[in-house]
Amino acid sequence: MQIAQQLSPKIGYPWAIRVMGFIIVFDSVLIVLLARPRQFKRTKGPLVDPKAFKEPTYLFFAIGIFFTLWGVYIAYFYTTTFGKEIIGISENNSLTLLMILNAVGVPGRIVPSLLADNYFGTFNTLLPFVCAVSALLYGWIGVHSTGGFYGFVVIYGICANAVQTLFPSALSQLTTDLSKVASRVGMVFTVGSFACLTGPPIAGALISKKGGDYLWAQLFGGTSVILGFVLLSVARWTKGRS
Repeated sequence: MQIAQQLSPKIGYPWAIRVMGFIIVFDSVLIVLLARPRQFKRTKGPLVDPKAFKEPTYLFFAIGIFFTLWGVYIAYFYTTTFGKEIIGISENNSLTLLMILNAVGVPGRIVPSLLADNYFGTFNTLLPFVCAVSALLYGWIGVHSTGGFYGFVVIYGICANAVQTLFPSALSQLTTDLSKVASRVGMVFTVGSFACLTGPPIAGALISKKGGDYLWAQLFGGTSVILGFVLLSVARWTKGRS
């Protein structure tokens, strides 16, 4: 987005698109040269495993992830519009904020994963970040300055990316039968996809209903994620008991 915005006035829209294409080609060449597929013995498993939802841990986890993802992506979708309409940031700077939100995902994905692998475990690392995302969405209500919004974007980007990275790993640990891991992971991703698809539009409808005020959308996001945190905590508890 930033490439198109910066280059279109200088070299024209067609060449701006070509430049983005060249970047993708360059990245693809690096992947082909450096990446190698992991060799492992494939095991056949069911495409769908409905019995998984009879397991309390899996059921609570699936519902918890739905509510978590229902709220997580709201800030991603409305960072630029909030910056322009509420904070008064220019369009260029609001797009820069979106880039920052994604860029901090690099440490936000790597560092929590290292902490989970080496110290705390995936579930124990995931839950604090889910709680932090909920707190940040509520805290977003009190953001009224440019500096405050930049701070919110940085911290939120780290925490939200940590959640997106850790939950698939925690999910895969719920199943000991390796032949069913792929189907069970896919089922939760399917459940989560509906949350990702509906959460931001619901927030947009709430913003419109409130006349451009983001309060209801922020409350919706924070409440949704805190419900997800509670359900994931129950899943963690039932996993420990079993």
